[in-house]
Amino acid sequence: MKKIAGILFLFLSSFSAFAQIKIHSHNDYLQAAPFFKAYQQEVYEIEADIFLVGDSLVVAHSKKEINPAKTLDKLYLKPIAAMFKENHGYANSSKNYTFCLMIDVKENWQAVYPVLKRTIEQYGAIFNRSKNKHAVQIVISGSRPADSTFHTYPNWLFFDGLPNVNYAKDDLKRVTMISDNFANYSKWSGAGVLPDADKAKLQATIRQGDQLNKPVRFWGAPDTEASWYQLQKLGATIINTDKIEACRAYFKETK
Repeated sequence: MKKIAGILFLFLSSFSAFAQIKIHSHNDYLQAAPFFKAYQQEVYEIEADIFLVGDSLVVAHSKKEINPAKTLDKLYLKPIAAMFKENHGYANSSKNYTFCLMIDVKENWQAVYPVLKRTIEQYGAIFNRSKNKHAVQIVISGSRPADSTFHTYPNWLFFDGLPNVNYAKDDLKRVTMISDNFANYSKWSGAGVLPDADKAKLQATIRQGDQLNKPVRFWGAPDTEASWYQLQKLGATIINTDKIEACRAYFKETK
């Protein structure tokens, strides 16, 4: 009976994943229209990498690509605030859409945090779901504090989780998802068949997420339809992509 129940659980988890795929706009700042393209496609999450430059948070993938004019405030926070103002406290006119802004801190969390806190809090309830359930949720990835301290941060601040971490109950409440590098599981290129051994490793992490009631994202996975299909079939609920429009169209067609 236990074996049957376990099979049924995995089946239902997989079925649920097919119905609830979420799109993560990876390195969104590299899009032709940062923020706006992802926003128009109503993605689940938008990712921006940041460095601290002086007293500013600058969006860039690496130090050599830093352009001081491309601040987090200019590329993301102000446009988001403008959308909320235009839509009277909602992310868009439908009033049933909101999203997460993942801020990937490339280095030195301790130095970045005071600047980030001051920058975000000037926007009030727009980034605080405890005050506005339609607010944009801020999620920190990359350089993060110790997971045992997650619960000590302001209630608008959440974190990208990692597999195989035994989070305390209060800290787990601040974890929005479990993320890991696809390369830790497979060298598959995204064409042909994903090896069964690799599928088993991916599913083990997906089951961890299910047990924690957290969605799972594999960054660095091949950005192809075959890969999207395989991850969906295995039960991953967040698809990491640079091809926002193509990915959205694919999942609309496969509903």
